[in-house]
Amino acid sequence: MNRLVVGLICGLWCLGVICAEAAGDGPFSKKADPVQPIGIPWENLDERAAALAKQLMEKPTVLARGPVDTFACSPDQYYWLLDNPDRAVAAWRRLGAKCVSIQKRGPGRFGYTDESGSDVTWEIIHQGRGVRIWFAEGKVKASAVLPLVPVKAMVILRHAEGKSAEGSVVMKHHTELIIHTDSKAAAAVTKLMGQSASKLAEQGLGQLQIFFSALSCYLDRYPERAEALFKLDK
Repeated sequence: MNRLVVGLICGLWCLGVICAEAAGDGPFSKKADPVQPIGIPWENLDERAAALAKQLMEKPTVLARGPVDTFACSPDQYYWLLDNPDRAVAAWRRLGAKCVSIQKRGPGRFGYTDESGSDVTWEIIHQGRGVRIWFAEGKVKASAVLPLVPVKAMVILRHAEGKSAEGSVVMKHHTELIIHTDSKAAAAVTKLMGQSASKLAEQGLGQLQIFFSALSCYLDRYPERAEALFKLDK
């Protein structure tokens, strides 16, 4: 059951691609986030984004909120990583992390595949002041004995620039996740797991946040290494 829920999440954003060393390499501050409804900025969404959000919220399979992370970084570098996750994967690999592949599939569109047949594509459907929303759709195979499961998901990333007590620039961000699947088996197992499913999703969101925050923090410490990390392979 754990593999099923983790598979749903992992297939969407390649969660867990960061090695344990990366997760512990930055001065992150985490605090428990109060339980709140998923905060969709309805008033700022265009017609398509609002329709997708409404569709997922009508019958969500999993809802989850990630932790609040605060980390030192260059805001411009952080935003560039959000726009180029495929290049971020290449940088993590050059740092020694074992990462799956992310392919660029068009302007603002990216995809993930694996040897089990999983294939998920995501895109930015809203980008405003302090918030980005990704919509993902595809099929995920969580286990060799389970069939491909169709999934749709939305990840809401909220971020804000600030200053530390020492006066350095810091970024604070957290994510919210909505997963929907029409698979009766997946939905039944997720319901059977109860709060465990949301806890697994929360852990996955924490890893997703670290994918961006730890690399941003690393580049803030060692800006001279950026060129080598992000060079394009010939």
